[in-house]
Amino acid sequence: MKRERGQALVILAFALIALAAFAGLAIDGGRTYSARRQSQNTADAVAMAGTRLLGTFINQCDPVDPVNADNAIAAEMIKLARDNGIDPLAENAELQGWYVDASETRLGRVGWGAGIPNGATGIEAALVTTDTTTFLKVVGQEHVVGPGNAMAMTGPIRQFGGGLLPLGVPLEVIQALDPGETFYLMEKNNEWGGGVFCRDPNGVDCIGEEPSNANAHRGWLNLNYIYNTQHLAANDPLNRSFEQNVPNRGCGSDPNKSVDDGLQGWAGEDKNPKDGQADCPYPFPIFAGTPGFVDGDFIHGDPGSRESSLTDVKATYGGTIAYVPIFDVIYMSNYMADNFTAPQNPVPDGSLSGSHWPRAGGGGHAFLYHIVGFAAVLLDGSSPHHTLSGEFQSAIVGDSQITPGQGFNGSGGGSGGSGACNPFAITGVQLWQ
Repeated sequence: MKRERGQALVILAFALIALAAFAGLAIDGGRTYSARRQSQNTADAVAMAGTRLLGTFINQCDPVDPVNADNAIAAEMIKLARDNGIDPLAENAELQGWYVDASETRLGRVGWGAGIPNGATGIEAALVTTDTTTFLKVVGQEHVVGPGNAMAMTGPIRQFGGGLLPLGVPLEVIQALDPGETFYLMEKNNEWGGGVFCRDPNGVDCIGEEPSNANAHRGWLNLNYIYNTQHLAANDPLNRSFEQNVPNRGCGSDPNKSVDDGLQGWAGEDKNPKDGQADCPYPFPIFAGTPGFVDGDFIHGDPGSRESSLTDVKATYGGTIAYVPIFDVIYMSNYMADNFTAPQNPVPDGSLSGSHWPRAGGGGHAFLYHIVGFAAVLLDGSSPHHTLSGEFQSAIVGDSQITPGQGFNGSGGGSGGSGACNPFAITGVQLWQ
């Protein structure tokens, strides 16, 4: 009988261990999954944040100190990790970053004092978090480990042919379309001072039809006033807040100065129709931000009717694919003035003209469109008067579909502070892996 009692105790002990193991699998297994998901999401955000800043340094035409720029990128990556609930400097977390080139080869460590290496086009981030287990200790599993690894790249946005039109399309419209679907931009005889986006040429099944809807503003974009929270100084080469109002004029005399151009010029004025390109494409990069956030560009817009510009768009780009910026929110200039830091507005010769926000017609409050991506549209050159139709191809929202560029070059002969940057490139950042 004593031997049987002992056997029962041994069986009970094994049963308790098995029960604890099953409980551990359920509880600690769930914690492990959650930790891995949080670490991966944070690694994605950290890689994107570091690469966005790297892209800024690559595109900067003025000299860049590689060591100071490296320190700034490391600080930005740590900040984004903390914003996502993980402190990479704590004992239970470790964050490592590497600069990579276009072939994904590691070039050097982020934040180790060596500076940004030449050729860097992206950042790889590895994040590991650890925590003690609750039940799995009984089977020798002491820690819950959450690994995350991500890589982001920066470079020119892939062009599918055509150009960039100064015509904002609401994110709501793009999200409602399928690839290959045709939509119609309709002037509505200048009713409400804007346009609507419809699936039917007769104005049926429209999005943004009510004047109370912000998307009722079609958004002709004034590319000579672009606000960006990271480029506020007048001497910043990416400060593009030159003019408050641009008339519906054509190309200016200097193709490298956007302030010489007007809406009709950006929209497609083409004195040489055989080349299929506008004569004065916008000569500065445009940066897409994140939907629901305040990063990226805010472009001054004018919702009024511009039939002459529509005519130029159809004549130049009809039958070809062009890009149109996508916006998610329209801010009023008075709201921007109350809630955002004012930019230092430079004038074309580089001098400072003071800090001011755009005003519609020089008086009333203006509209600022938050750009969050770009849409490729196959444009129809034969759409009716006051109408522009296009076949939706694809969209880049938030993260951009890019081709990795030449990368950072701090010693000359390329971009990244060498003074030989390419101001004509539309650059973006993409989560690469």
